[in-house]
Formats: sequence, C-alpha cells, structure tokens
Amino acid sequence: MKIVIINLLRLFLVTYFLGCVNNDDPKFEELVDGLFITRTITNYKTYGKRDGALTQGFIIFQLENNESIQLELEVTYNPIPILTSGYWKTLENESIRGKVQTISLKFLGGQGEGPSLGGSFDLKYKSETRFKVFIPLRPINKPKW
Repeated sequence: MKIVIINLLRLFLVTYFLGCVNNDDPKFEELVDGLFITRTITNYKTYGKRDGALTQGFIIFQLENNESIQLELEVTYNPIPILTSGYWKTLENESIRGKVQTISLKFLGGQGEGPSLGGSFDLKYKSETRFKVFIPLRPINKPKW
C-alpha cells in the first residue's frame, strides 16, 4: 500500500509540473533542404480587434537579416474557436504570400479585456508547408500608432 501511495504522489507531481510549463517564446521554423531549421526572431508584435464573434489578429515576426513576415488570422467562435481565414506574407520588396493552416489554436474570448490568441500553425506556399510557427497565447490589442 505504501508503494502505491508513493507512486501516486510521484505521478501527481510529474503531472503538476508538466501542466504548469508554458512556453512563452514564439518559434519560427523554415523548410530548408527537407529539414525545418529554427530562425532567430529579433522581435514580434501582435495587434487586432474583436467584433462580436469574430476576432481578427495580425502577428508580425521580425527575423534576422531584417526579414519580416506577417500573419493575418480570423477566428470565429460559437462556442468553439475556429480559424476561418488565415494568410501570411513577407513584407519585403518581393512579397510572397500563402495560406495559414491550424495545427493547434489557443483562444480566450476576452470578456473583461481584449481577446488572446496563440497556437501552432503551418504557413503554406503553393500547397506545401514552407514555415512552421508557434505563437504563445497573448492579448490581441489594438495598434497604438
């Protein structure tokens, strides 16, 4: 009986600590020669707005070598959040565009404050995954220009 209690305690502690782990860092990977290589993010920002059951969010990743990629995500919920529309584009002179596919979506409705959005996404170009991104759950605020 003592061994069972000790094993249950261990299981509880492992579950507790793994459940409290929250990755707060965004991640950006690019497909290069068949392998996904992690790119260095020098800065990223989020902004957007909520209008009823529709939340529109923009995420801009600034990468090394002054490259920037913007995601435009539209999420609806009734009652489950769903990415209804998602696009990405490069912000350089030669703009490349594609669609966003959801791997996992995190969404909080923002009853007292603005909504929060995050998750894992594949960025498609000509129906092939070109980038993989992870966006930590963050409030989507209106831009302050």
